Amino acid sequence: MDYKELAEEYLMIRAQLLKVPASQQVTKLVKGELFVLNYLATHEKAVYPKDLSKEMVVSTARIAVILNQMEDKKWITRTADTEDNRQILVALTEEGHRVIEQQREKIIHAVVQMFEKLGPEDAAEFIRIQRKIVENR
Repeated sequence: MDYKELAEEYLMIRAQLLKVPASQQVTKLVKGELFVLNYLATHEKAVYPKDLSKEMVVSTARIAVILNQMEDKKWITRTADTEDNRQILVALTEEGHRVIEQQREKIIHAVVQMFEKLGPEDAAEFIRIQRKIVENR
């Protein structure tokens, strides 16, 4: 098997995926403000900005910019940690919850449409392969 040839084909396919509506929607969810909203929504408690930085693989300075924008939109709150006043905790507001739920519904709808086009076997296989890639990173 020529892995280099497969890698080249993969790069071409990845570029073309930018035109697939479901892929466009998912991409929105894995970066910037929507990533932060989704991360906060899927964690039961407030988180530290440094945790967001690690998860997004971006600098704490970039996180600070994102959080400032989100706070201006009233999507998050930042409060001092009661156990360590030097630390700040970030939590979703009701508006933040509303925004991420709307976005997640829109994204899930797009992905469902993509899976329906693939059919049940290919959709399940797609998820299996994606999971295997994540588990073997």
